[in-house]
Amino acid sequence: MLLHGPNYPPDTVAGFSQRGSSLFSLLFWILGLIVFVSPFLRDPAQPTPSTVEDTGRLASEIDIPFREEAGYFQEDYEVDLLTPLQEASEAWFGFDGERLAASGLIERERLEPGQRAYVAFCSGCHGIEGDGGGPAARHLEPRPRNFRSGIFKFTSTDTGTAPTRKDIFQTITRGLSGASMPDFRLLSEETRWDLVEYVRYLAIRGSFEQLALQFAWDEEELPDLEETADIILGRWSPQAARPVYPATPEPPMTEETVARGKEIFASSSGGSCSSCHGEGGRGDGPAAADFLDDWGYPIVPRDLTTGVFRAGSESADLYRSIVTGINGTPMPAYGGSIDPEDIWCIVHFIQSLKEKE
Repeated sequence: MLLHGPNYPPDTVAGFSQRGSSLFSLLFWILGLIVFVSPFLRDPAQPTPSTVEDTGRLASEIDIPFREEAGYFQEDYEVDLLTPLQEASEAWFGFDGERLAASGLIERERLEPGQRAYVAFCSGCHGIEGDGGGPAARHLEPRPRNFRSGIFKFTSTDTGTAPTRKDIFQTITRGLSGASMPDFRLLSEETRWDLVEYVRYLAIRGSFEQLALQFAWDEEELPDLEETADIILGRWSPQAARPVYPATPEPPMTEETVARGKEIFASSSGGSCSSCHGEGGRGDGPAAADFLDDWGYPIVPRDLTTGVFRAGSESADLYRSIVTGINGTPMPAYGGSIDPEDIWCIVHFIQSLKEKE
């Protein structure tokens, strides 16, 4: 005898099928979310397990974790570098560090809430100490920023100088288009300013330790740590961070300004931009291959036809990037070699390259 289940109408059977499909999709997305966020849910006080190799760092010969490189120095020269350096770092640049307090560079009341927010939202990629080596970093391209170098790519300040607080706030707020850095607009404004201060803190303290290590290699002995601290504090002083503004107002965008910009873009005596970005601005110029950034990772010129620029897509943003270059990359500064009027023409040519969707 054949056994039959309930004889449901066809519409009911179709509903079961749709609900089953929806449930499967929901389970799929939940699994994907777990895989993505799991690196961020570990105990932040614990280091990344040594059994999980940061394979992304193997692409660079110079981006070596601080303690690992300091260990190499101690092996080579039999000098205890870490102990005096870490003692000085904590005494001078800890939350209650005397030099940090005297400098007035940090709003210290923001450090503790900034640290809590950083551990919760940033350390999974940037690492607890801000070295760009968080547990998710090995999956990301480009790599998360290593704050310990003190180099920030996208700033409103002069070439090679520290960013303003507003620069860091804007990056946190709007993220970086075309990179794995998301925007954090949903965090309160107060929390974002706390993060700004803590990132500045990581950069100041980290760059002190990194510069001391660099001097140790150069001098083959323990360097003068007080002198090193003075150098770092000078780099981050308000007087050193000089914002860059357009030297002349932007003219109207016309066929003539676009044509002039194209001429300079391709000229070897002008910007010679096409040697990297290509004649059509697609990032495929003859010199585009084999570039490395300041952290030792491969980097390619921007495809200008996408209209996506991490430092911002407004005319003033493009002008500033051309004038100051982009810190930490092979993109040089042209403020001293191209007239301001011609820089605006290059901006208009770049804007004309954006492909219609």
